[in-house]
Amino acid sequence: VDKPEPGQQFYGLLDTIKLLGHENLDVIDIFKIDCEKCEWKTFQDWLGAGIPLLHQIQVELHNAPGQTAIDFFDSFERAGYLRFHKEPNIQYNDGSCIEYAFVKVEEKFLEGKNFTNAKP
Repeated sequence: VDKPEPGQQFYGLLDTIKLLGHENLDVIDIFKIDCEKCEWKTFQDWLGAGIPLLHQIQVELHNAPGQTAIDFFDSFERAGYLRFHKEPNIQYNDGSCIEYAFVKVEEKFLEGKNFTNAKP
């Protein structure tokens, strides 16, 4: 992978994994991303096929865009990720950026849980 595909603004996670030589990993312990609003266009890619298991995902969210933000959190819940940390970034902006951390849990942990915003 030399550069993003034509028409793409940035690399997908799978391309980045290949660029770093990590394509044979089964697990990535911590995936941290701060991509200045690209999170809203790329988050589905983080949960996609071919991506190693991400034990923790740490992301800074910028200016949450309504329904896309709801879809973001719902997707993480459906994929078995639970939020364990939330902190506004007030040092370098007006607080519109928020750091989140998610941890992947086993399906058994989620059995019987009813996430009110989760969609089937």
